[in-house]
Amino acid sequence: MKKSLWRGSAAAVAAGLFALTGCSSTQGSGSAQGGHPFGDCAITKNPTVHKMDTRESGALTVAASLPYPAGYRGNTLDSVDGGYMYCLDAEIANRAGLKKIKLVNASFEALVTAKTSNFDFALWDIYDTPERRRAVDFSTPYNTYETGVLVKKGSALTQSSIKKATVGVLAGSVQLNYVNSTLKPKQVRVFNSNDDLFNAVLAGQIDAALNDTATVMPRAANSGGKLEVIGKYPVGGNVAALFSKGSPNVKAVDQILADMKKDGTLDAIMKKWLNPILGGDPHGLPDWSA
Repeated sequence: MKKSLWRGSAAAVAAGLFALTGCSSTQGSGSAQGGHPFGDCAITKNPTVHKMDTRESGALTVAASLPYPAGYRGNTLDSVDGGYMYCLDAEIANRAGLKKIKLVNASFEALVTAKTSNFDFALWDIYDTPERRRAVDFSTPYNTYETGVLVKKGSALTQSSIKKATVGVLAGSVQLNYVNSTLKPKQVRVFNSNDDLFNAVLAGQIDAALNDTATVMPRAANSGGKLEVIGKYPVGGNVAALFSKGSPNVKAVDQILADMKKDGTLDAIMKKWLNPILGGDPHGLPDWSA
């Protein structure tokens, strides 16, 4: 991300889409409401095991910036039992021979600047960037996001007319760098939060908002028909698990992710848990270019 460290992540997505109250600011067991220790997540039976050196015996401690019910479904950290990030955590734990997930809450800034390290890894759709690698380590990517163009329903905006439009982006985001250096629309407005950005589209203060597909698609899907995503730019990046610098567990998680990609488990998790939240397949959006 540009401006050295992006203030959000692709997972700033839909934090306000679902009600999540009473979320602890410390930690939870992340275990319990399904038929096995990993809640409603479908777990592979008898997988190849790649051992991890975890902080707590038999448990995988995962950090995330919560609440984020799209990725971690539950009313408290202790009751999380689903969501695409949690089920990815669960499958990684399963393939590491672990029986439990322990969730800890951490701010995005603390994670990417290594101000906290009380976890085995962090999973919150965090972009792997050279700037961040100076402070932390990353696994191989488990997903890739591009930039969606969010407009009011019925907008006449096109790939060519956006050059004459007012475009909104988040402060410190990769989209800010892109609109200033490459797209160069008539006017750029910078916002400090997704809510402010999207409300500006609804109010007609900007013609379009540029943000990650995983952020704008669920906002459009839950707008009551007021917003839509009409295209995507090849701007974004790979999201990956984040580790403290020098973690011995990067190799094991890379091996697990490789196995999950090969046997289709990773794709199955995204199709079951993520795509319904997005309101469709982000790869199906029209490709736009500057």
